[in-house]
Amino acid sequence: MSVSTAGPLICSQFDPSNTYLASAIVALDSHQIKVQSVNASQSSLDTSFNLDSGLKITCLSWVSFGEQQLVALALNNGSVLIYSPFTNQIIAELVSTTNLSITDFHYSPVTSSAWSSDINGNLFEWDMDSFTLIRQFAITDLLETSESINKISSITYDSKPHLLVGSHSVYLVDLDNLQIIKTFPAHVQPISNIYPVPDNTDLFFTSAKNDRFINLYSIQKNSTKAIFVSQLSISLFSLGIKDEQTSILLVINEAGNLEAFQNPLNNDPQSTPASPSSTPTQSKKRRRHQLNAVQSRSSNAYVKLSRPSIEIKNPNDSNLIINSITINHDSIIYSWLEHSSVAYFDTLKWLDESNNFLLKGDIMLEKSRPNLKSSVSHSEKGHDVAATKHYKEGNAIITEGSQYGDVANVTDDEEEEEETLADKLDKLSTDQQKNLSNNSNKKKNRSSKKSNTATLTIILAQSLKNNDHSLLESVLVNRDPNIVQNTIARLDSSLAVILLDRLSERITRQTSRFDQLNFWLKWIIIIHGGVLSSLPNLNTKLANLHAILSKKANTLPRLLELQGRLTMLHQQVDLKKEILNGDQFVYTSDNENEDAVEYVEEIDDAQFKGELSEDDEDLDMDDLQDDYEDSESENDDALDQSDMLIQN
Repeated sequence: MSVSTAGPLICSQFDPSNTYLASAIVALDSHQIKVQSVNASQSSLDTSFNLDSGLKITCLSWVSFGEQQLVALALNNGSVLIYSPFTNQIIAELVSTTNLSITDFHYSPVTSSAWSSDINGNLFEWDMDSFTLIRQFAITDLLETSESINKISSITYDSKPHLLVGSHSVYLVDLDNLQIIKTFPAHVQPISNIYPVPDNTDLFFTSAKNDRFINLYSIQKNSTKAIFVSQLSISLFSLGIKDEQTSILLVINEAGNLEAFQNPLNNDPQSTPASPSSTPTQSKKRRRHQLNAVQSRSSNAYVKLSRPSIEIKNPNDSNLIINSITINHDSIIYSWLEHSSVAYFDTLKWLDESNNFLLKGDIMLEKSRPNLKSSVSHSEKGHDVAATKHYKEGNAIITEGSQYGDVANVTDDEEEEEETLADKLDKLSTDQQKNLSNNSNKKKNRSSKKSNTATLTIILAQSLKNNDHSLLESVLVNRDPNIVQNTIARLDSSLAVILLDRLSERITRQTSRFDQLNFWLKWIIIIHGGVLSSLPNLNTKLANLHAILSKKANTLPRLLELQGRLTMLHQQVDLKKEILNGDQFVYTSDNENEDAVEYVEEIDDAQFKGELSEDDEDLDMDDLQDDYEDSESENDDALDQSDMLIQN
């Protein structure tokens, strides 16, 4: 099965007869399963089925049901849908007891039943005749440590059915006794493919995610027989066997190119002539060491798809991604996507009539851009017949308007005509309708905010899955905290790591955008922090973001120190202002007290002559004040009289 990490394609797989290709793709806000014929002249099957919104396909597998071929769709809610491409409907549903996301589904001809696994390491056996659960057990019950299961396969060992269960290592499980018989230390990364060699119960291949190595194991020897090294990380591989002496191993790497290994099952080391100085004993030791050593082999051929040089307009045209491969006798069937949705097929010979390998060195296959038209549902220029016509100025039809001749005949009296009572009533009713419409528009705006959030979530998910940077930028422009929070809350947790990588890339290129993207980082960590913390190798995935945040955090002590200095300066300025205002207040209050004190000379003279004692506490100061005022008034009167006499 091919698992795609970029574009709308999720996974795809050829059926056992190499007649049909089943693909799971992302269609707007739902997942879609498509089944189409490899050769349209032999079979014209081309069906598609959309799943309900919220259901995500994790993997798919072909299942033999009598003479029919069915497709099992493993979902993220813990169930498996059995889809019939010939009737284009779901005929059964296998529901697990854990309701956890399914990691793999495998139909075993050895046990004549199907097996599925979830993210917690639970294994389920299904009866495909009645579509019921036979039994279940957890791999953690057989191990001392808890591990998740990524891949399942089945073989016959010691004339009994066994399971090959892949995590980071491969475990051989005895189904009768539910025991782990053997363990094969495989890869550092989680295993993505387990492929038992057909008609050979001793050998099987494995590969892992983000790994360049394919290991060939021998069950009897419990050891690695050979290692095949690809130039890039491996997405998918397939084995083709012509006879015991002729075979080929094909690999699709992460760049979407093919790599071929000749005769992977024949690992006998080539005998090299002994040097003249070496003794027979030394040559025997060298041969024995070569026999016991694990051989590492590189690819013999590298196949790449491209457009012709005259049709290359962008980097994608120079490297067309191969999605799926299968080997049919002496030819290779491979597929690629055009316009990200239409699958195309072609064949490539790997053997000639004399059983000589045709794939050697670097091979460039040129594929011209096809004319994507359908004789049934599209016009000759690729436009959908059912859709509205493209706008053309010559086809525009005027449905409203006035002729200029009639406009000239309009009189001024009609323009200056006064409003009648009926017109006023109509105007009043229209005003009421406007008020009602405004209230309804407010409600619509509230609902439109919710729909806008859902739409942004869909657009964000599409941009992350398709690696569309322009579409992602249109979402990141939003700075409303409520919209950002609701959008992140609706986003699938599996896309949160990808979004964090995209944000760190943008912050690295443009540090000034940190304030804009800060809201997105904040709500991703708050909402999806629990899921992110449980992911393996999280440090490597978020290394860029960690470096950026660490650099930002290193400037925090300096900023806090600067803030402390500024605070101290503000406090000093405020204190100086308070001191100055306090001095002015004291000075004015002293003046007011001095003005309130009045000096009486008569009292001072009386005290000097002994007429008034200082110990006389019964003296009424108010009476003295009144007497003093009366004496002053008498003096004033005397002065006035003297002035009058002088004037006379």
